[in-house]
Amino acid sequence: MTLKLLSLLYLAMQLGCIALINFSLGFLLAVTMVPVAAIVQPVGPKYVYAVLLVLVTPAATLLLSIFLYQELIEYPVSLLECWQLFLQAVAEGLLDHYLYGSIVFPFVAIFVYPCWLLLWNVLFWK
Repeated sequence: MTLKLLSLLYLAMQLGCIALINFSLGFLLAVTMVPVAAIVQPVGPKYVYAVLLVLVTPAATLLLSIFLYQELIEYPVSLLECWQLFLQAVAEGLLDHYLYGSIVFPFVAIFVYPCWLLLWNVLFWK
């Protein structure tokens, strides 16, 4: 339970910091990660929790957001086209970081994924 407390505090701290810089990213991460982080525990249906953790990874969230966006603008795409748009979005994120100094890519790589991995440790703690 101490590890879960630390992971929730870490998640709250990073969401508070990113909300000051990029409110929409902070809101999207909060809506997707906080409910799953609150219910993940070392006891209970681990496979259900594992599927939920996979669905709230930033990569899966981005992929589902791209697919939903294409559906909302009434230009449906196939799974392969959605994957290509996902790779293009990741490449543009890297390019924005190197050209313009955008902090979104390093924030996700340095802060969000370790928090997500902490939640995996909470789930499979013996």
